[in-house]
Amino acid sequence: MPDQAENLRQFVQQHAQRARVIAVSSGKGGVGKTNTCVNLGIALAQKGARVVLLDADLGLANIEVLLGINSLYNLQHVVSGQQSMMDVVVDGPGGIQVVPGSSGIAKIADLGPNARNNVLAGLEELQRHADFILIDTMAGIGQNAVAFAIAADEVLLVTTPEPSSIVDAYATIKTVFHQRPDAQFKVIVNQVMNKQQAGAVAHKIADVTGRFLGRNVSFAGFIPRDPRVMQAVMQTSPYILRYPTAPASRAVATIASRLNETPREKRRGQGFLQRVAETFRVAKSA
Repeated sequence: MPDQAENLRQFVQQHAQRARVIAVSSGKGGVGKTNTCVNLGIALAQKGARVVLLDADLGLANIEVLLGINSLYNLQHVVSGQQSMMDVVVDGPGGIQVVPGSSGIAKIADLGPNARNNVLAGLEELQRHADFILIDTMAGIGQNAVAFAIAADEVLLVTTPEPSSIVDAYATIKTVFHQRPDAQFKVIVNQVMNKQQAGAVAHKIADVTGRFLGRNVSFAGFIPRDPRVMQAVMQTSPYILRYPTAPASRAVATIASRLNETPREKRRGQGFLQRVAETFRVAKSA
């Protein structure tokens, strides 16, 4: 019998990559990762991009809560084969679309061959449907979080000026680089007092990464500490829509502009779907 993963790789090689896939990750919880992912997605949509948010924070799956969405189906229905990926996509605010997550999926290694095929087929659908796919991963360096970060075209790593957040951000970078040396990291420093503080945090992360790992990470931008952010969360509304002129809203719009204006780096080798298939193969053998 041919190797299951080899069949998956042959399948995905037949499909050209279209959407730009960005994993939004963090070294620890509580740094505003999901909120950043949602508002960044809306900011990209406001610039005319077709944006899909994939809620892969399988432990919490809280994009729906943040947006006040009540969906009938979620990612679990795709995994089980009950629905296609496009069947579970729901319209969100500000022109984005959302693939609701499910806390019922423990980890990628638990998925059987049929479930893996269902996920790959669904991701291929999204690739043809969107310009940007933003994957809200789990926080930390668990298997699911690292798997999506490894598979994505690039990783937006959200951190804060807190020392523990910086340390955990570096741990994430180290873990991903260990498994994918050509990973592309961009750091977003959230909840900062000013531009200088953000620059200092980004420089510290870049310096440590360069000295100890011999790799580069870039600075995507910063989001200032803003009381409007929490007000919007309490209103289950993205702050970029509720308070479009707030400092946080202007900052996330600036980050979106940079992403939109910077083309995806052209590199030889595997595309997103191929890397997901490889992740399944490694998980199966682990």
